Amino acid sequence: MPTPGFPAGTLDTDDRPIWMSELDPIGHSTVHLVRDVQPRAALELLGLDAGSAVPCTLPARSPDESTSLPRAALGDPDCVAVLLAGRVSGWTLVFDDAGATCEVGNLERARAVNAAAGGDWSGLESMAGKPRPAVQDPSAVLSAGGGPAVTIQTNFTGPPVGVGYAIDGELVFSTDAHDLDLRDPQPRSDVRAAIAAAGVSDEDGLDPGEPDIFGVARIGCALAGVTWTMDDLRATDLIAITFD
Repeated sequence: MPTPGFPAGTLDTDDRPIWMSELDPIGHSTVHLVRDVQPRAALELLGLDAGSAVPCTLPARSPDESTSLPRAALGDPDCVAVLLAGRVSGWTLVFDDAGATCEVGNLERARAVNAAAGGDWSGLESMAGKPRPAVQDPSAVLSAGGGPAVTIQTNFTGPPVGVGYAIDGELVFSTDAHDLDLRDPQPRSDVRAAIAAAGVSDEDGLDPGEPDIFGVARIGCALAGVTWTMDDLRATDLIAITFD
């Protein structure tokens, strides 16, 4: 079996965790997983105002190929990002449909980048020449507030997939799809176990045993023991928040 840690029905046709691909149809998002932190507390740690989060019921499907399920659930609001949070089997999920929380402490830049995509460059121009704000890895921030934490980033503008894994506020492992052979030849035992559970895809075009892009996302999920389906997410209480 090429992906031993993932039962049938938990991966899509590209061997990406199926709940991730269904939440994020365009492949540009940030997913945070953390133990021992409640959903609203996780949002606060990431810099959001959790008091404005509302209950969220995910629709059966997205109305198109570019709208995330949480964004569709809120009526496709005009905002930088929609974040979904909930708790399944001891792990809290925060799904950020635009990757605004890929760094903690830099939400103002996320606003400026979003505005620039719409043609308004004034925010980025105002930042030119100014010192970059101090930022932190989100998995490190979340793990400092609770148990182990994993952040999985999916991008269409950089390395397709990246993962960070932190314990007690310290990043202990990171890699991305440009580093499929891993920078660290001797990773920690729990990371080695996650790599084994993630396995390799048997998709066309890859040599036997050759790492695949979404193997990085599977490693991140395996570090948290997460083999969810959308049914698992729909069965728990979910909240959503817009970041403007």
